[in-house]
Amino acid sequence: MKLSARDKQVFSAVMSLYCNGEGLPVASSKIAKMKGMAICSATVRNAMARLENQGLLFSPHTSAGRVPSDMGIKYWLQEYFELGGIAQFWQPEQEQLVTLAHSLSQQYQVCCVVGLPQASSQKVFRVEVLDFDRKHWLVLLIDKAGQSQNICINKPADNSDELRYQFALWMNTVFSQQTLKEGLHRMRAMAHSAMPNCRDLLTQWTKELSLQLGTDNSIIVGERHIYNRLEQLNDLSLGVPFLHQVEDKLAFKDGVSVLLGTEIDQTNLSRYIILSVPYFMNQEYQSRFCVVCPAEAPIESIIEEFTRIEQKDS
Repeated sequence: MKLSARDKQVFSAVMSLYCNGEGLPVASSKIAKMKGMAICSATVRNAMARLENQGLLFSPHTSAGRVPSDMGIKYWLQEYFELGGIAQFWQPEQEQLVTLAHSLSQQYQVCCVVGLPQASSQKVFRVEVLDFDRKHWLVLLIDKAGQSQNICINKPADNSDELRYQFALWMNTVFSQQTLKEGLHRMRAMAHSAMPNCRDLLTQWTKELSLQLGTDNSIIVGERHIYNRLEQLNDLSLGVPFLHQVEDKLAFKDGVSVLLGTEIDQTNLSRYIILSVPYFMNQEYQSRFCVVCPAEAPIESIIEEFTRIEQKDS
């Protein structure tokens, strides 16, 4: 779509005035009074009419000013911002992901959906095996930051504190300084070196660990901001299934990408924008960080937050 320099200027002004958290229709007189415009209201109205014919703007009511269409919002984000170069090959720590999600939600009243790092990529610092209950040991696979993956396993028939201590030593030999994925491979390969009392259960334990560590997970922050805005209180599915849909739409796209709420198989997300950033760990793709915000949200400021993070990380 080709716009004249004047139409581009007017369109940018409409978007900046609309995406300010209020989402009010933009009048031509308001644009004409903006600093640096130097054009009259009639000229702005003519430009708005051309933009409406292009499908980028529409008028919700007669003489009510213009608001951007869904196509206009996406065109603005894709053509006026170099999104692909923002937060490119992003490699934040898990703590940064959670902190950013809470910060964006509180500051801009948006919802953040974040796929947690794949557990299989977590590097183990130490392993602890605790006496959990009458039938189970609790295995803690702890990383250097103190975060752990926990799983209960069945006790061997001749359970004792001494056997549990020996098994913990063996698990530390297998997993120490290894990723969970590599540790599971080593657990199978080194089964012959485990205590005889535990060997019969190693296959079961390894399978249980594999199942848990391969499970996708996510966090959702600020979901109430969407529900508070909706007229219908239908449940939204904003967890892992939502992230899978976003991944399918944006496969292989790095940096910040944009989707309209109507492009996702969700009810009640019309007039919503999804800003999505893939992130990596140890050069491996992990998941996506998504900001689900209404069209009138201060989108420029939200994008700027990702710019700051990229500068900080670099």
